[in-house]
Amino acid sequence: MLSTKLKFLPFLAIVLLFASCSQPSKKTEDQYITDAKAKYDEKKYDETITIYREFLKNYPKSNQAIFAYNQIAGIQIENLKDHQGAINTYKEMAAAFPDTKDAKQAMFMVAFIYDETLKDKENAKASYKAFLAKYPTDTDPNDKMSESARTMLEVLESGKTIEDMIQEKINKMGDSAKTPVALDIKDGPSGSTDTGETQKKEESKSGSSDQPVKKTPDGNKSVQKPGETPMGDPAKK
Repeated sequence: MLSTKLKFLPFLAIVLLFASCSQPSKKTEDQYITDAKAKYDEKKYDETITIYREFLKNYPKSNQAIFAYNQIAGIQIENLKDHQGAINTYKEMAAAFPDTKDAKQAMFMVAFIYDETLKDKENAKASYKAFLAKYPTDTDPNDKMSESARTMLEVLESGKTIEDMIQEKINKMGDSAKTPVALDIKDGPSGSTDTGETQKKEESKSGSSDQPVKKTPDGNKSVQKPGETPMGDPAKK
């Protein structure tokens, strides 16, 4: 019995060897990316997407996974005009990498495609609201996606054009920059604008401004007339 089993060992080894050779070895990440780019250069867009999809299946958390998602979405938009497919791809990417800036961009693109390309206003509004619920403000000074999403949503809900919205913002900025200036402007006797010169001339004529003012012993002010000796001058007593 033992000798019979030993006879089958070489045969079993040969079977296992052929089985292992028949199974294709797993490609590396770089091989997938290289193959996908080659197919893209050949304008075989569906095959390119298939390779990227296989790459994402085998290396879902790769550093190049986001690149693959963006390549797929780009091909769907630019080459295949499959905008709904691009929306689905961006949603997948946002779900796979939720805490990245790329996820924020992907969610914005979903709303933007619904709004600008598909003209699906209801889905666009829902997508902008979902975006703003997660990203209410822009933390990066170079990133204005939250601000843009809020403006686009306001446009959709108000029925105004984006040009109208921009002009309103400009007008509000202009109004807030204006500060009232108090001017003492009076009409002169000839109807010309008088800024106080007339008053000065009248004072000069009456002597109320050019003549020195002195105090009387009781503390009241009096106006010294021309040629009058100042009170309290010992030399004139």
